[in-house]
Amino acid sequence: DRCVQCKCLPPGCNCDPMAADPDSFCMAGEVCKDCVCGSALPPGCDCDPDLPNADAQCGGDLRCVGCKCQDCPASSRSAKVLNPPLVFVIDTTKSVKPDKDSIFNLTSKVVNTIMKDKINIPRYQLVTFNDFGPAINRNVKLEIDTPDVRAFGQATASLRFESYNGGRDSKERLTQGLLVALQNSSPKSLIVVFTDNGSKDLGLEKEIVRLREAKGCEVYIVLTPEYEGRPNGKSLPTYARMGKVFLISEVGADSFLQTVEEFEERNCL
Repeated sequence: DRCVQCKCLPPGCNCDPMAADPDSFCMAGEVCKDCVCGSALPPGCDCDPDLPNADAQCGGDLRCVGCKCQDCPASSRSAKVLNPPLVFVIDTTKSVKPDKDSIFNLTSKVVNTIMKDKINIPRYQLVTFNDFGPAINRNVKLEIDTPDVRAFGQATASLRFESYNGGRDSKERLTQGLLVALQNSSPKSLIVVFTDNGSKDLGLEKEIVRLREAKGCEVYIVLTPEYEGRPNGKSLPTYARMGKVFLISEVGADSFLQTVEEFEERNCL
């Protein structure tokens, strides 16, 4: 046994979890866990974001974001960190189906989560795409660009879904919508694209990937409630090269929502 603070501890132990103040055996910043002093933080973490002075655990001007010390140059030192801007790119063709995991319901859940968790997003954009024919300026529209999450949610909830002469076939104009979103988005934005089908204009992929990388944006492509395109067609591999693909019928709405929430809370501006 080992004598520490007048306590005989078993071999391998350096603190007494049964003591009135187990952490008093440990150095500053450590806690007593299973009779061994160690970091109070979970593995891989630099700081505790739940502490009122969490930034004090980080050196210099770094901020505590999602338990990691990060450089957030656009965030005021005296205020809550800014999280990445959010862009919705939504397929408004009539093929979109009413469903518990429909585009309408998923976007509503994302907005509600942002408000509930008070995620500090400085800019919201809503881009829609339809299919009137090949002209991108007819198919794609920036519906709203606002710092107000409620206005963003209302604009999203007010969308109407209709198909036109150019969109009677199954494939949509996702690549056009995503291209316009990237052209208009802020750096480091999270861009979430919602559709249920494949896309025309797959030749736009190269420019989409270039813009995504140049701006440091994250792209999620959400296929919901089910993917109606050809499983072995060209669209799915192209989607996977342009962003992260979520087939809601496979991963589930809750898993997708958690991914969005974690990305926003673990990144800053």
